[in-house]
Amino acid sequence: MNVVDNKQLSNRNQLQFPDTARLTDAMTGESFCWAEIRHQLDAWQHLLQSLNAQRMVFRAQSSVQWALLDLACLEADITLVPVPGYLSDSQWQHVLQQVAPDLIISDVPFGVAPEFLAANDMRWVAEFSGFQLYQCCATTAVSIPAGTQKITFTSGSTGQPKGVCLSAAAQLQVATSLVSRINLDAPRHLCLLPLPTLLENIAGIYAPLLAGGEVFIAAEAARGFNGSRLENPTLLLGLISKVQPQTLILVPELLQLLIHACRQGWTAPLSLKFIAVGGAKVAVDLLKQAAQCGLPVYQGYGLSECCSVVALSEHSALHVSQLQLQQVGKALPHLEVKIVADEIWVKTPFLGYLGAEPTTEMNEWVATGDLGSITADGSLVIWGRQKNLLILSSGRNVNPEWVEAELTKTGLVQQAVLFGDAQPYCVALLYCANPAVTDEQLAAFVSNINQQLPDYARAEQFIRLQTPLSEAQGSLTGNGRPKRDEIARLYASELAALYPADTKLPPQQQMPTPNSTITCCCH
Repeated sequence: MNVVDNKQLSNRNQLQFPDTARLTDAMTGESFCWAEIRHQLDAWQHLLQSLNAQRMVFRAQSSVQWALLDLACLEADITLVPVPGYLSDSQWQHVLQQVAPDLIISDVPFGVAPEFLAANDMRWVAEFSGFQLYQCCATTAVSIPAGTQKITFTSGSTGQPKGVCLSAAAQLQVATSLVSRINLDAPRHLCLLPLPTLLENIAGIYAPLLAGGEVFIAAEAARGFNGSRLENPTLLLGLISKVQPQTLILVPELLQLLIHACRQGWTAPLSLKFIAVGGAKVAVDLLKQAAQCGLPVYQGYGLSECCSVVALSEHSALHVSQLQLQQVGKALPHLEVKIVADEIWVKTPFLGYLGAEPTTEMNEWVATGDLGSITADGSLVIWGRQKNLLILSSGRNVNPEWVEAELTKTGLVQQAVLFGDAQPYCVALLYCANPAVTDEQLAAFVSNINQQLPDYARAEQFIRLQTPLSEAQGSLTGNGRPKRDEIARLYASELAALYPADTKLPPQQQMPTPNSTITCCCH
Protein backbone atom coordinates (compact mmCIF):
# COMPACT_ATOMS: atom_id res chain seq x y z
CA MET A 1 0.00 0.00 0.00
CA ASN A 2 1.29 3.43 -0.84
CA VAL A 3 0.26 6.68 0.78
CA VAL A 4 -1.13 8.86 -1.96
CA ASP A 5 0.21 12.39 -1.68
CA ASN A 6 1.51 15.04 -4.05
CA LYS A 7 0.27 13.08 -7.01
CA GLN A 8 1.34 14.85 -10.20
CA LEU A 9 -1.17 15.48 -12.96
CA SER A 10 0.18 14.46 -16.32
CA ASN A 11 -1.03 14.01 -19.88
CA ARG A 12 1.79 11.64 -20.79
CA ASN A 13 -0.77 8.85 -21.39
CA GLN A 14 -3.21 10.78 -23.53
CA LEU A 15 -6.40 9.05 -24.57
CA GLN A 16 -6.52 8.30 -28.26
CA PHE A 17 -10.00 8.01 -29.77
CA PRO A 18 -10.86 7.90 -33.50
CA ASP A 19 -11.92 11.22 -35.02
CA THR A 20 -15.50 9.94 -35.29
CA ALA A 21 -15.87 9.59 -31.49
CA ARG A 22 -18.58 11.87 -30.06
CA LEU A 23 -20.44 12.62 -26.82
CA THR A 24 -24.00 13.88 -27.30
CA ASP A 25 -26.74 15.13 -24.98
CA ALA A 26 -29.69 12.93 -25.91
CA MET A 27 -32.21 15.62 -24.96
CA THR A 28 -30.72 18.88 -26.27
CA GLY A 29 -28.66 17.47 -29.10
CA GLU A 30 -25.54 19.33 -27.93
CA SER A 31 -22.64 17.29 -29.23
CA PHE A 32 -18.86 17.20 -28.73
CA CYS A 33 -16.62 15.86 -31.46
CA TRP A 34 -13.22 14.40 -30.54
CA ALA A 35 -11.43 17.76 -30.95
CA GLU A 36 -13.97 19.40 -28.63
CA ILE A 37 -13.68 16.53 -26.15
CA ARG A 38 -9.92 17.03 -26.19
CA HIS A 39 -10.37 20.74 -25.42
CA GLN A 40 -12.72 19.97 -22.50
CA LEU A 41 -10.31 17.40 -21.04
CA ASP A 42 -7.48 19.93 -21.13
CA ALA A 43 -9.66 22.54 -19.41
CA TRP A 44 -10.65 20.15 -16.63
CA GLN A 45 -7.09 18.98 -16.09
CA HIS A 46 -5.78 22.55 -15.91
CA LEU A 47 -8.38 23.42 -13.25
CA LEU A 48 -7.76 20.27 -11.21
CA GLN A 49 -4.01 20.81 -11.33
CA SER A 50 -4.45 24.37 -10.07
CA LEU A 51 -6.38 22.93 -7.11
CA ASN A 52 -3.78 20.19 -6.55
CA ALA A 53 -6.54 17.58 -6.81
CA GLN A 54 -5.42 14.11 -5.75
CA ARG A 55 -8.51 12.31 -4.43
CA MET A 56 -11.90 13.40 -5.68
CA VAL A 57 -15.41 12.30 -4.78
CA PHE A 58 -17.83 12.97 -7.63
CA ARG A 59 -21.58 12.92 -6.96
CA ALA A 60 -23.78 13.94 -9.88
CA GLN A 61 -26.46 12.76 -12.27
CA SER A 62 -25.62 11.43 -15.70
CA SER A 63 -24.65 14.06 -18.26
CA VAL A 64 -22.15 14.71 -21.03
CA GLN A 65 -20.19 16.84 -18.57
CA TRP A 66 -20.10 13.87 -16.17
CA ALA A 67 -18.42 11.82 -18.90
CA LEU A 68 -15.96 14.62 -19.73
CA LEU A 69 -14.80 14.97 -16.12
CA ASP A 70 -14.49 11.21 -15.79
CA LEU A 71 -12.38 10.99 -18.96
CA ALA A 72 -10.19 13.89 -17.82
CA CYS A 73 -9.41 12.07 -14.56
CA LEU A 74 -8.85 8.77 -16.35
CA GLU A 75 -6.31 10.35 -18.68
CA ALA A 76 -4.53 12.36 -15.97
CA ASP A 77 -4.57 9.37 -13.58
CA ILE A 78 -6.33 11.34 -10.84
CA THR A 79 -8.05 9.18 -8.24
CA LEU A 80 -11.77 9.62 -8.84
CA VAL A 81 -14.60 8.21 -6.75
CA PRO A 82 -17.90 8.50 -8.65
CA VAL A 83 -20.93 7.82 -6.47
CA PRO A 84 -24.63 7.71 -7.37
CA GLY A 85 -27.00 10.35 -6.09
CA TYR A 86 -29.28 7.83 -4.38
CA LEU A 87 -26.87 6.92 -1.55
CA SER A 88 -28.40 7.35 1.90
CA ASP A 89 -26.94 10.03 4.16
CA SER A 90 -25.12 7.43 6.24
CA GLN A 91 -23.60 5.84 3.12
CA TRP A 92 -22.54 9.27 1.83
CA GLN A 93 -20.82 10.02 5.11
CA HIS A 94 -19.19 6.58 5.00
CA VAL A 95 -17.74 7.30 1.55
CA LEU A 96 -16.35 10.64 2.71
CA GLN A 97 -14.80 9.08 5.79
CA GLN A 98 -13.24 6.23 3.83
CA VAL A 99 -11.86 8.33 0.99
CA ALA A 100 -10.97 11.54 2.89
CA PRO A 101 -11.11 13.49 -0.39
CA ASP A 102 -9.35 16.76 -0.95
CA LEU A 103 -12.00 17.75 -3.51
CA ILE A 104 -15.74 17.07 -3.77
CA ILE A 105 -17.56 17.78 -7.03
CA SER A 106 -21.35 17.84 -7.12
CA ASP A 107 -24.10 18.96 -9.47
CA VAL A 108 -25.99 20.45 -6.50
CA PRO A 109 -24.62 23.06 -4.08
CA PHE A 110 -23.98 22.21 -0.44
CA GLY A 111 -23.99 25.88 0.49
CA VAL A 112 -27.61 25.77 1.70
CA ALA A 113 -26.31 24.27 4.94
CA PRO A 114 -23.20 26.08 6.24
CA GLU A 115 -23.08 23.74 9.23
CA PHE A 116 -22.67 20.83 6.79
CA LEU A 117 -19.67 22.51 5.22
CA ALA A 118 -18.15 23.22 8.60
CA ALA A 119 -18.74 19.72 9.89
CA ASN A 120 -17.00 18.24 6.86
CA ASP A 121 -14.17 20.84 6.70
CA MET A 122 -15.35 21.95 3.27
CA ARG A 123 -15.23 25.27 1.46
CA TRP A 124 -16.63 26.19 -1.92
CA VAL A 125 -13.87 27.06 -4.41
CA ALA A 126 -15.36 27.14 -7.91
CA GLU A 127 -18.17 26.40 -10.31
CA PHE A 128 -17.19 24.76 -13.59
CA SER A 129 -19.24 23.16 -16.35
CA GLY A 130 -22.32 23.17 -14.14
CA PHE A 131 -20.60 21.51 -11.19
CA GLN A 132 -19.85 22.88 -7.73
CA LEU A 133 -16.31 22.27 -6.46
CA TYR A 134 -15.55 22.07 -2.74
CA GLN A 135 -12.15 21.67 -1.15
CA CYS A 136 -11.84 19.67 2.05
CA CYS A 137 -9.45 21.70 4.13
CA ALA A 138 -8.44 19.20 6.80
CA THR A 139 -8.00 15.96 4.90
CA THR A 140 -5.80 13.18 6.17
CA ALA A 141 -3.44 10.96 4.23
CA VAL A 142 -5.20 7.83 2.98
CA SER A 143 -3.51 4.58 2.10
CA ILE A 144 -4.83 3.08 -1.12
CA PRO A 145 -3.31 0.48 -3.43
CA ALA A 146 -0.60 1.88 -5.70
CA GLY A 147 -1.91 2.63 -9.18
CA THR A 148 -5.50 3.29 -8.12
CA GLN A 149 -7.25 5.66 -10.52
CA LYS A 150 -10.87 4.84 -9.79
CA ILE A 151 -12.59 3.68 -6.63
CA THR A 152 -16.04 2.32 -7.30
CA PHE A 153 -18.25 1.68 -4.31
CA THR A 154 -20.46 -1.37 -4.42
CA SER A 155 -24.16 -0.86 -3.82
CA GLY A 156 -24.08 -1.58 -0.14
CA SER A 157 -24.08 -5.38 -0.05
CA THR A 158 -22.73 -5.33 3.51
CA GLY A 159 -24.74 -2.36 4.75
CA GLN A 160 -22.06 0.18 3.99
CA PRO A 161 -20.59 0.43 0.48
CA LYS A 162 -17.17 -1.14 -0.09
CA GLY A 163 -14.59 0.63 -2.24
CA VAL A 164 -13.12 -1.39 -5.12
CA CYS A 165 -9.80 0.05 -6.35
CA LEU A 166 -9.04 -0.09 -10.09
CA SER A 167 -6.24 1.18 -12.31
CA ALA A 168 -6.73 3.24 -15.46
CA ALA A 169 -4.95 0.57 -17.49
CA ALA A 170 -7.30 -2.17 -16.25
CA GLN A 171 -10.39 -0.15 -17.15
CA LEU A 172 -9.12 0.61 -20.64
CA GLN A 173 -8.08 -3.01 -21.16
CA VAL A 174 -11.63 -4.18 -20.48
CA ALA A 175 -13.00 -1.51 -22.82
CA THR A 176 -10.56 -2.56 -25.55
CA SER A 177 -11.53 -6.22 -25.16
CA LEU A 178 -15.20 -5.26 -25.39
CA VAL A 179 -14.57 -3.40 -28.65
CA SER A 180 -13.03 -6.59 -30.04
CA ARG A 181 -15.81 -8.87 -28.73
CA ILE A 182 -18.75 -6.67 -29.81
CA ASN A 183 -17.13 -5.90 -33.20
CA LEU A 184 -19.25 -2.93 -34.25
CA ASP A 185 -17.64 -0.05 -36.09
CA ALA A 186 -18.54 3.41 -34.73
CA PRO A 187 -21.57 2.23 -32.70
CA ARG A 188 -24.39 4.56 -31.72
CA HIS A 189 -24.82 3.89 -27.98
CA LEU A 190 -27.49 5.19 -25.58
CA CYS A 191 -26.59 5.15 -21.86
CA LEU A 192 -29.58 3.90 -19.86
CA LEU A 193 -27.84 2.93 -16.61
CA PRO A 194 -26.51 5.67 -14.29
CA LEU A 195 -22.96 6.61 -15.28
CA PRO A 196 -21.55 5.91 -11.78
CA THR A 197 -22.51 2.29 -12.53
CA LEU A 198 -19.16 0.80 -13.53
CA LEU A 199 -20.70 -1.34 -16.27
CA GLU A 200 -22.12 1.69 -18.08
CA ASN A 201 -19.00 3.74 -17.32
CA ILE A 202 -16.62 1.30 -19.01
CA ALA A 203 -18.80 -0.56 -21.51
CA GLY A 204 -21.11 2.38 -22.28
CA ILE A 205 -18.62 5.26 -22.51
CA TYR A 206 -15.06 4.01 -22.95
CA ALA A 207 -15.76 1.10 -25.30
CA PRO A 208 -18.00 2.97 -27.79
CA LEU A 209 -15.60 5.93 -27.91
CA LEU A 210 -12.63 3.62 -28.51
CA ALA A 211 -14.62 2.13 -31.40
CA GLY A 212 -15.14 5.62 -32.83
CA GLY A 213 -18.79 5.68 -31.84
CA GLU A 214 -21.25 8.26 -30.57
CA VAL A 215 -22.43 8.07 -26.96
CA PHE A 216 -25.82 9.58 -26.08
CA ILE A 217 -26.42 10.58 -22.45
CA ALA A 218 -29.51 11.87 -20.65
CA ALA A 219 -30.15 12.78 -17.02
CA GLU A 220 -32.02 10.40 -14.74
CA ALA A 221 -35.33 12.30 -14.90
CA ALA A 222 -35.21 12.32 -18.71
CA ARG A 223 -34.83 8.54 -18.64
CA GLY A 224 -37.80 8.18 -16.28
CA PHE A 225 -35.74 7.43 -13.17
CA ASN A 226 -36.10 8.75 -9.64
CA GLY A 227 -33.01 7.71 -7.74
CA SER A 228 -32.31 4.10 -8.68
CA ARG A 229 -35.99 3.44 -9.49
CA LEU A 230 -37.59 3.56 -12.90
CA GLU A 231 -40.86 5.39 -12.27
CA ASN A 232 -41.81 6.49 -15.79
CA PRO A 233 -41.13 3.71 -18.31
CA THR A 234 -42.79 5.75 -21.07
CA LEU A 235 -39.98 8.30 -20.94
CA LEU A 236 -37.35 5.57 -21.22
CA LEU A 237 -39.06 3.93 -24.18
CA GLY A 238 -39.57 7.29 -25.85
CA LEU A 239 -35.88 8.10 -25.47
CA ILE A 240 -34.87 4.81 -27.09
CA SER A 241 -37.24 5.50 -29.99
CA LYS A 242 -35.90 9.04 -30.34
CA VAL A 243 -32.19 8.20 -30.32
CA GLN A 244 -32.47 5.01 -32.43
CA PRO A 245 -29.36 3.50 -30.86
CA GLN A 246 -27.45 0.49 -32.13
CA THR A 247 -26.33 -0.64 -28.67
CA LEU A 248 -27.77 -0.67 -25.16
CA ILE A 249 -26.72 -2.05 -21.78
CA LEU A 250 -29.54 -3.38 -19.60
CA VAL A 251 -30.05 -5.06 -16.27
CA PRO A 252 -32.66 -7.88 -16.35
CA GLU A 253 -35.36 -5.58 -14.96
CA LEU A 254 -35.01 -3.21 -17.91
CA LEU A 255 -35.01 -6.12 -20.34
CA GLN A 256 -38.31 -7.22 -18.79
CA LEU A 257 -39.62 -3.72 -19.43
CA LEU A 258 -38.65 -3.80 -23.10
CA ILE A 259 -40.23 -7.23 -23.55
CA HIS A 260 -43.46 -6.10 -21.89
CA ALA A 261 -43.49 -2.93 -24.02
CA CYS A 262 -43.04 -4.94 -27.22
CA ARG A 263 -45.95 -7.15 -26.28
CA GLN A 264 -48.07 -4.05 -25.64
CA GLY A 265 -47.35 -2.67 -29.10
CA TRP A 266 -44.11 -0.71 -28.72
CA THR A 267 -41.82 -1.21 -31.69
CA ALA A 268 -38.15 -1.57 -30.83
CA PRO A 269 -35.91 0.44 -33.17
CA LEU A 270 -34.63 -1.54 -36.15
CA SER A 271 -31.29 0.15 -35.49
CA LEU A 272 -30.66 -2.09 -32.46
CA LYS A 273 -27.84 -4.55 -33.11
CA PHE A 274 -26.49 -5.33 -29.66
CA ILE A 275 -28.22 -5.34 -26.27
CA ALA A 276 -25.93 -6.47 -23.47
CA VAL A 277 -27.68 -7.79 -20.36
CA GLY A 278 -25.79 -8.17 -17.12
CA GLY A 279 -25.64 -7.05 -13.52
CA ALA A 280 -27.68 -10.02 -12.28
CA LYS A 281 -28.47 -13.57 -13.33
CA VAL A 282 -30.68 -13.68 -16.43
CA ALA A 283 -33.37 -16.34 -16.57
CA VAL A 284 -33.43 -18.53 -19.69
CA ASP A 285 -37.15 -17.86 -20.12
CA LEU A 286 -36.47 -14.13 -20.18
CA LEU A 287 -33.91 -14.60 -22.95
CA LYS A 288 -36.41 -16.67 -24.92
CA GLN A 289 -39.03 -13.95 -24.57
CA ALA A 290 -36.50 -11.35 -25.76
CA ALA A 291 -35.75 -13.46 -28.83
CA GLN A 292 -39.47 -13.78 -29.57
CA CYS A 293 -39.65 -9.97 -29.56
CA GLY A 294 -36.73 -9.76 -31.96
CA LEU A 295 -34.41 -8.13 -29.40
CA PRO A 296 -30.71 -8.88 -30.09
CA VAL A 297 -29.77 -9.72 -26.50
CA TYR A 298 -26.27 -10.83 -25.53
CA GLN A 299 -25.58 -12.24 -22.08
CA GLY A 300 -22.67 -11.02 -20.02
CA TYR A 301 -21.16 -11.64 -16.60
CA GLY A 302 -18.81 -9.72 -14.38
CA LEU A 303 -18.11 -7.97 -11.10
CA SER A 304 -16.58 -4.68 -10.00
CA GLU A 305 -13.30 -6.29 -8.92
CA CYS A 306 -12.75 -7.32 -12.55
CA CYS A 307 -13.64 -3.88 -13.96
CA SER A 308 -17.25 -4.99 -14.36
CA VAL A 309 -17.05 -7.42 -17.31
CA VAL A 310 -15.54 -10.92 -17.25
CA ALA A 311 -17.42 -12.74 -20.00
CA LEU A 312 -19.66 -11.75 -22.90
CA SER A 313 -21.45 -13.90 -25.42
CA GLU A 314 -20.53 -13.61 -29.09
CA HIS A 315 -24.02 -14.69 -30.16
CA SER A 316 -27.40 -13.14 -29.42
CA ALA A 317 -30.33 -15.01 -27.93
CA LEU A 318 -31.87 -14.88 -31.42
CA HIS A 319 -29.42 -17.44 -32.77
CA VAL A 320 -28.42 -19.82 -29.99
CA SER A 321 -29.61 -23.16 -28.68
CA GLN A 322 -31.40 -23.86 -25.41
CA LEU A 323 -28.09 -25.04 -23.96
CA GLN A 324 -26.29 -21.89 -25.03
CA LEU A 325 -28.93 -19.72 -23.36
CA GLN A 326 -27.62 -21.05 -20.06
CA GLN A 327 -24.13 -19.70 -20.84
CA VAL A 328 -22.80 -16.16 -20.44
CA GLY A 329 -20.14 -16.47 -23.13
CA LYS A 330 -16.38 -16.83 -23.07
CA ALA A 331 -14.08 -14.77 -20.91
CA LEU A 332 -12.75 -11.58 -22.46
CA PRO A 333 -9.46 -12.23 -24.31
CA HIS A 334 -7.23 -10.59 -21.68
CA LEU A 335 -8.62 -12.64 -18.78
CA GLU A 336 -8.17 -16.14 -17.41
CA VAL A 337 -10.98 -17.98 -15.61
CA LYS A 338 -10.82 -21.18 -13.57
CA ILE A 339 -13.11 -23.14 -11.27
CA VAL A 340 -11.99 -23.80 -7.69
CA ALA A 341 -14.33 -26.04 -5.67
CA ASP A 342 -17.19 -25.00 -8.00
CA GLU A 343 -16.41 -21.30 -7.43
CA ILE A 344 -15.49 -19.02 -10.33
CA TRP A 345 -12.03 -17.44 -10.01
CA VAL A 346 -10.77 -14.76 -12.38
CA LYS A 347 -7.17 -13.78 -13.03
CA THR A 348 -7.25 -10.01 -13.34
CA PRO A 349 -5.19 -7.00 -12.18
CA PHE A 350 -7.43 -6.19 -9.22
CA LEU A 351 -5.66 -3.76 -6.88
CA GLY A 352 -7.68 -4.42 -3.72
CA TYR A 353 -10.28 -2.77 -1.50
CA LEU A 354 -10.05 0.66 0.02
CA GLY A 355 -8.82 0.33 3.59
CA ALA A 356 -7.96 -3.38 3.33
CA GLU A 357 -4.50 -4.87 3.32
CA PRO A 358 -3.67 -6.46 -0.04
CA THR A 359 -2.65 -10.10 -0.40
CA THR A 360 -0.56 -11.86 -3.01
CA GLU A 361 -3.59 -13.86 -4.08
CA MET A 362 -5.63 -10.67 -4.52
CA ASN A 363 -3.20 -9.42 -7.14
CA GLU A 364 -3.43 -12.69 -9.06
CA TRP A 365 -6.90 -14.20 -8.75
CA VAL A 366 -10.28 -12.90 -7.62
CA ALA A 367 -12.59 -15.42 -5.96
CA THR A 368 -15.96 -14.20 -7.22
CA GLY A 369 -18.31 -15.89 -4.74
CA ASP A 370 -20.28 -17.22 -7.73
CA LEU A 371 -20.70 -20.89 -8.45
CA GLY A 372 -20.31 -22.08 -12.00
CA SER A 373 -18.59 -24.23 -14.59
CA ILE A 374 -16.76 -23.93 -17.90
CA THR A 375 -17.95 -25.81 -20.97
CA ALA A 376 -15.67 -27.71 -23.34
CA ASP A 377 -15.53 -24.72 -25.70
CA GLY A 378 -14.63 -22.31 -22.88
CA SER A 379 -18.03 -20.74 -22.22
CA LEU A 380 -18.93 -19.83 -18.66
CA VAL A 381 -22.07 -21.12 -16.94
CA ILE A 382 -23.30 -19.38 -13.78
CA TRP A 383 -25.12 -21.52 -11.22
CA GLY A 384 -25.80 -19.04 -8.47
CA ARG A 385 -24.41 -17.18 -5.47
CA GLN A 386 -22.17 -18.95 -3.00
CA LYS A 387 -23.47 -16.91 -0.10
CA ASN A 388 -26.73 -15.26 0.80
CA LEU A 389 -26.22 -12.06 -1.16
CA LEU A 390 -29.41 -10.99 -2.92
CA ILE A 391 -28.98 -9.61 -6.43
CA LEU A 392 -32.08 -7.72 -7.51
CA SER A 393 -33.17 -7.67 -11.13
CA SER A 394 -31.87 -4.08 -11.22
CA GLY A 395 -28.38 -5.42 -10.49
CA ARG A 396 -28.26 -3.96 -6.97
CA ASN A 397 -26.65 -6.10 -4.28
CA VAL A 398 -28.30 -6.43 -0.88
CA ASN A 399 -27.00 -8.36 2.10
CA PRO A 400 -30.20 -9.60 3.79
CA GLU A 401 -28.59 -9.78 7.23
CA TRP A 402 -27.99 -6.02 7.13
CA VAL A 403 -31.64 -5.13 6.44
CA GLU A 404 -32.90 -7.78 8.85
CA ALA A 405 -30.77 -6.27 11.61
CA GLU A 406 -32.33 -2.87 10.92
CA LEU A 407 -35.84 -4.33 11.09
CA THR A 408 -35.23 -6.10 14.42
CA LYS A 409 -33.00 -3.54 16.13
CA THR A 410 -35.77 -1.92 18.23
CA GLY A 411 -37.32 -5.15 19.47
CA LEU A 412 -40.75 -4.42 18.02
CA VAL A 413 -40.06 -7.10 15.39
CA GLN A 414 -38.54 -10.29 16.76
CA GLN A 415 -37.84 -12.07 13.47
CA ALA A 416 -37.17 -10.77 9.97
CA VAL A 417 -36.13 -12.62 6.82
CA LEU A 418 -35.53 -10.69 3.59
CA PHE A 419 -36.07 -12.01 0.06
CA GLY A 420 -35.70 -10.49 -3.40
CA ASP A 421 -33.07 -12.40 -5.39
CA ALA A 422 -33.69 -11.77 -9.13
CA GLN A 423 -36.78 -9.69 -8.24
CA PRO A 424 -37.35 -5.94 -8.78
CA TYR A 425 -37.58 -5.17 -5.06
CA CYS A 426 -37.13 -6.73 -1.62
CA VAL A 427 -39.86 -8.22 0.56
CA ALA A 428 -39.75 -9.63 4.07
CA LEU A 429 -41.29 -12.12 6.45
CA LEU A 430 -41.77 -10.49 9.86
CA TYR A 431 -42.85 -11.83 13.22
CA CYS A 432 -44.10 -9.38 15.86
CA ALA A 433 -44.92 -11.14 19.11
CA ASN A 434 -46.92 -8.29 20.63
CA PRO A 435 -50.59 -8.71 19.60
CA ALA A 436 -51.27 -5.12 20.66
CA VAL A 437 -49.23 -3.89 17.67
CA THR A 438 -51.71 -3.43 14.86
CA ASP A 439 -50.97 -4.16 11.21
CA GLU A 440 -51.11 -0.42 10.50
CA GLN A 441 -48.57 0.29 13.26
CA LEU A 442 -46.27 -2.42 11.96
CA ALA A 443 -46.52 -1.01 8.43
CA ALA A 444 -45.68 2.46 9.75
CA PHE A 445 -42.68 1.04 11.61
CA VAL A 446 -41.36 -0.71 8.48
CA SER A 447 -41.91 2.47 6.46
CA ASN A 448 -39.83 4.40 9.00
CA ILE A 449 -37.01 1.84 8.80
CA ASN A 450 -37.16 2.00 5.01
CA GLN A 451 -36.50 5.73 5.09
CA GLN A 452 -33.17 4.97 6.76
CA LEU A 453 -32.13 2.62 3.95
CA PRO A 454 -31.17 3.26 0.32
CA ASP A 455 -34.19 2.69 -1.92
CA TYR A 456 -32.98 -0.57 -3.45
CA ALA A 457 -32.61 -2.22 0.00
CA ARG A 458 -36.06 -1.40 1.39
CA ALA A 459 -38.65 -4.04 2.28
CA GLU A 460 -41.35 -2.75 -0.08
CA GLN A 461 -43.81 -5.46 1.03
CA PHE A 462 -43.92 -7.73 4.04
CA ILE A 463 -45.82 -10.69 5.35
CA ARG A 464 -46.71 -10.66 9.04
CA LEU A 465 -46.31 -14.16 10.42
CA GLN A 466 -48.88 -15.30 12.97
CA THR A 467 -46.50 -17.86 14.45
CA PRO A 468 -42.71 -17.51 14.76
CA LEU A 469 -40.13 -19.35 12.73
CA SER A 470 -38.66 -22.19 14.78
CA GLU A 471 -36.17 -25.02 14.84
CA ALA A 472 -39.04 -27.45 15.28
CA GLN A 473 -40.66 -26.13 12.11
CA GLY A 474 -37.33 -26.62 10.33
CA SER A 475 -37.03 -22.93 9.47
CA LEU A 476 -34.27 -22.06 11.98
CA THR A 477 -30.92 -23.63 12.80
CA GLY A 478 -30.04 -24.70 16.30
CA ASN A 479 -28.46 -21.31 16.99
CA GLY A 480 -31.45 -19.39 15.64
CA ARG A 481 -30.26 -18.51 12.14
CA PRO A 482 -32.85 -18.66 9.36
CA LYS A 483 -32.73 -21.56 6.93
CA ARG A 484 -33.48 -19.39 3.92
CA ASP A 485 -34.13 -22.10 1.35
CA GLU A 486 -36.54 -23.90 3.67
CA ILE A 487 -38.34 -20.68 4.58
CA ALA A 488 -38.65 -19.82 0.89
CA ARG A 489 -40.17 -23.26 0.30
CA LEU A 490 -42.60 -23.01 3.21
CA TYR A 491 -43.88 -19.60 2.15
CA ALA A 492 -43.43 -19.92 -1.61
CA SER A 493 -47.00 -19.03 -2.56
CA GLU A 494 -47.21 -16.09 -0.13
CA LEU A 495 -43.90 -14.65 -1.35
CA ALA A 496 -44.86 -15.13 -4.99
CA ALA A 497 -48.06 -13.15 -4.37
CA LEU A 498 -45.95 -10.12 -3.43
CA TYR A 499 -44.67 -9.88 -7.02
CA PRO A 500 -47.67 -9.39 -9.32
CA ALA A 501 -47.05 -10.33 -12.93
CA ASP A 502 -46.20 -7.69 -15.54
CA THR A 503 -45.43 -4.90 -13.09
CA LYS A 504 -42.31 -3.41 -11.56
CA LEU A 505 -44.21 -1.58 -8.85
CA PRO A 506 -45.10 -3.00 -5.41
CA PRO A 507 -48.52 -4.68 -5.41
CA GLN A 508 -51.46 -3.07 -3.68
CA GLN A 509 -52.23 -4.13 -0.14
CA GLN A 510 -53.73 -7.61 -0.22
CA MET A 511 -56.19 -9.44 1.97
CA PRO A 512 -54.65 -11.38 4.87
CA THR A 513 -53.85 -15.01 4.22
CA PRO A 514 -56.14 -16.98 6.60
CA ASN A 515 -54.59 -18.45 9.73
CA SER A 516 -50.97 -17.92 8.71
CA THR A 517 -49.89 -14.54 7.41
CA ILE A 518 -50.92 -10.97 6.83
CA THR A 519 -49.58 -9.16 3.76
CA CYS A 520 -48.85 -5.47 4.07
CA CYS A 521 -47.56 -2.73 1.81
CA CYS A 522 -45.04 -0.26 3.22
CA HIS A 523 -45.92 2.72 1.02
